[in-house]
Amino acid sequence: MIYFIALFVDTKSITNEEKKEYKRLIDDVDSKTLGNLLREIKSIVHFDSTSENIINEALNKRNYLIHRFFKTHNFAIYSENGKNKMINELEEISKHFDTAHNHLQTISRLMAQVAGREDISIEKTKEFIEHGKQLKI
Repeated sequence: MIYFIALFVDTKSITNEEKKEYKRLIDDVDSKTLGNLLREIKSIVHFDSTSENIINEALNKRNYLIHRFFKTHNFAIYSENGKNKMINELEEISKHFDTAHNHLQTISRLMAQVAGREDISIEKTKEFIEHGKQLKI
């Protein structure tokens, strides 16, 4: 949503009513979990099965990392072998995040093309995302 606003909306020329609607949408997005946001996006946008699997796997890894990683390893952190296993697993999880990030970055670039901004670089994409985060609506 933030990226959409940064790409497609000229915040200098929107009406007060539109500002209220965008603010409501951003507040709605901010109040949802990542899983809920992805489910909502999937109900609107069709992802190919490869991208969907990659995104779902990253979400599952993220949830495991946040909610169960330390419970799973319990006292492993107290031994060298346990620490190494934890580090190896974290490196594997990181690979899933990197793959999902690359897919989502590609989707962002495609959105830029749809917006008529085919020449947008990765750096410019990041700039739009940051601009979108800073919009005061």
